Parts: sequence; structure tokens; C-alpha cells
Amino acid sequence: MNQFFSSRYPEFRFISTSLRKCGDDYYFAAERKGNFYLVIGEKSFRFIEEKDAPSVLKKTFPFLNPVSAGSKNSFGFGDRTGLATPGHIRAVKGSGFFPVFAQQSARELERTGRSFSDVINDVILWSFIDGWSEGFGADADHAKTIDVIQKAISAGYTYFTIDPSDKIKKPENFSVQDIRNLELYLKNYSGKNLNIEDSSFVFNDDNTTVLSFLYGDALDFIEECYRFISERMTDFDFEVSVDETGIPTSPLAHIFIVMELQRRKINFNSIALRFPGRFEKGIDYIGDINVFSKELEVHNRIRNYLGPYKISLHSGSDKFSVYSPFKKIVGEMFHIKTSGTSWIQAMKTIAAIDREFFVECIDEFIRQFEKNSVSYEISADISRINMNEIKTGSIDELFSDRNLRQLIHISYGTVLGCDTKNKLRNNFYDIIRKNLDMYVQFVEEHLKKHIKLLS
Repeated sequence: MNQFFSSRYPEFRFISTSLRKCGDDYYFAAERKGNFYLVIGEKSFRFIEEKDAPSVLKKTFPFLNPVSAGSKNSFGFGDRTGLATPGHIRAVKGSGFFPVFAQQSARELERTGRSFSDVINDVILWSFIDGWSEGFGADADHAKTIDVIQKAISAGYTYFTIDPSDKIKKPENFSVQDIRNLELYLKNYSGKNLNIEDSSFVFNDDNTTVLSFLYGDALDFIEECYRFISERMTDFDFEVSVDETGIPTSPLAHIFIVMELQRRKINFNSIALRFPGRFEKGIDYIGDINVFSKELEVHNRIRNYLGPYKISLHSGSDKFSVYSPFKKIVGEMFHIKTSGTSWIQAMKTIAAIDREFFVECIDEFIRQFEKNSVSYEISADISRINMNEIKTGSIDELFSDRNLRQLIHISYGTVLGCDTKNKLRNNFYDIIRKNLDMYVQFVEEHLKKHIKLLS
């Protein structure tokens, strides 16, 4: 087919990894001048443009539709550019991880001007082009409203990460009057004593009251989301995220949250806890790894006692010092979530190809730092970024600078946003598409470092 097609259409590059047959027709991808086409036929051919191809592919090849991960070890790959999936496929291939290729939060969608459907369609297209047929998940990440969940359901998502952080109260605001159903919580938990291996966890009136205050409203919202989804779907992954708070999740809080989810008959697959230390964006773990490991051991024992369910590690991008102890302690049934690290590799590609444009982007990132840093946990000091080094420094040295990495991580909307005044977007995509092999290689190599330490 390659020779026949190429002889008739020499201006196109035949992509052999994509070749499949359905009925009497062959389906494959071809590229011309950076644009990809779905080609259908045997002796004569139909050409379908990139934007229209996913709707044809998902009807023709059911395995290109997202499915649930269940209890398999899973890895979430955020892709803000829509072009990183080939690198994600090559990084995860043969690892045993179930990949969640379509993963984006409402915040990311708003800043990039994409929709949940756009994210899935990009993954469908690239999975076909790269020959992936082993399934993938689609995660509506950090969903904070029913409206967001509805949009994700309509787009075909199979994984829902519920983020009730806005409803988790701060300890310093403690008020008994703010606790709904306090009598029920006290009846169900006060006086309970759980002996888990060599640890004893005791609920009394005081700590039950505090936990009810902290997490009661959040649990109500989680239940509301679960009922909404389960009325519309039967097979989905449901993750509870309590990691985006200012205080680590105590072992007793872990027990309380899980027992309350179970009491409410919420069939959850995984829980993301707030661990000690700092899991900042785009850089390695900040904190005492021994303290982290000891705390994780306690949480894992609780999981083994109350489970089965997965322990999920959020802000998992570039947390290389954490992966080995995490894998050793948790063993199986876990989920790792990464997001902006593939976007950083896109800017690394820009730096390698067009340093002048890279410098222009960094200048703009610095100007918009205050706006872009809202809602992100980072400690970057942009005053320490040396623009002379940005202009002349080596790629490896630049992208090992934690301040620059965090600046880039949070600034994706500045480049990828669809504002008509955005002059950076078109230039960015023009460079990345023309140098897609380099970008994919950077993504593959970087994500393989993550997966190797977790395998």
C-alpha cells in the first residue's frame, strides 16, 4: 500500500504505523507540509482533514474510544499542546501502565481555548497515527462543578477527578455551628477504634467534630458529583482529590474520608491525599523524603485495610526523588498524574530550534507572571532568571533551572491561548509542527524517566 499510494501521491508522506483495514478499505494517515490527513480506500482514496478525522476514526475503530482504567496501575499524561500523545505512547509502551492520554482540567481548557472534545479528538487522531490499540482513559481533571462534569460526560470522558478543595474548610476557621449533620457523624464515628497492624486510630467527640467541620461539605459535594455521573454512566473511574489543601491529610482524616465514602455507597477507584512536603509544579519534591516515606507507609496500611482502592499521586511531574520509595511502599494499585511537564518539553523544543522566539516568550512570561501564577503552588523567584543566560545558555542547563521551569510551567496560556491578539500561538505551532519529531523525542525521553522509576 505504501508504494502504491506514494507513487500516486508523491507529495504526501505515508505513515506506516497507522495502516489498518476495515471492510474493503484501508485506513492510514499521510502528512503533507506539516498537515495530517486520514486517507481511506484501496485503489482510489478519500482524504479527510485532521480536524474531521477523529469523528470517523472513533466510529470505525471502537478501541480508539476511551475506556476506564479500573484497578490497573495507571499514568495520567496531560497534553496542553494537542501534539504530545505520540511521545506519551512511546514512553508508556511495554511498561504495563494503563495510560490516561486525554487528561485536562477546566482551568487548563480555559487558558488554552480548548474543549474536552478537542482533547479527546487529538488523542484519537494520534493514537491512530502512532498505531496504539491498547486502550486509554480520559480524565476530566480537578472537576469543581457539575457543569464541568456534564461537559466531560458529553465528550465521552471515562475518568472523573473530583476536586472539592474549595469546600474543604481551614482549621483556623473552626466553628461547630457550620457543621451539618454533626450528630450523625458523632454517632457513626465517635468511639470507633481501628487497629491497623501496629497502629491504633481512635475517634472521639473532639476529633470527629473537627474532621466533620473540615471535610463535611466536601464529602457532600463528592456525593453529589458521584450521583450525577452514576445516573448517566455505568463504567467510569471516580477519583477523590483532597490534595489541593494547605494541610497534609492525616491518617485519621484518610480513614474518616474513606469510611464516609463507603457509608454513602460511593464507588470510588482512587484517592489523592495531601502528603507532607511540597509537590510544586514542574520541579522535584521539596521536603524530607524520609518523613514522606514514613507517612506514606501509614497511609498504605490504611488503604490495604479499608480498600481496595488506588493511592493517587498528584503533581507527579518531575518528582523523581519520590518515585522509587512510592513504588516500593505502595506496590500496586496506584495512579500517577502529570500535566505540564510535556508542555515544558515543547518550550525546550522551541529553545533548541528558535532561540530568538524562545527569548520573546520568556520575556512575555515574566511580564504575565502574576496573572499566570494565580492558583498554582510554586516558589519560583523570577528575579533570579538571567536573560543573558536565556539567550546563550545550553539547553540542558536552562531546563534544569527550577525558577525557569516553574515560570514556563504556569505560562502555557500566554502562548496557547486562542485570544485573537495572541501573536505567539501561530509561531509556536508552526515551529513545533515542523519539528514534531524532536518534540516527540523530548517528550518520550522525559516521560520514560518517570515511568522507569515507577515500574
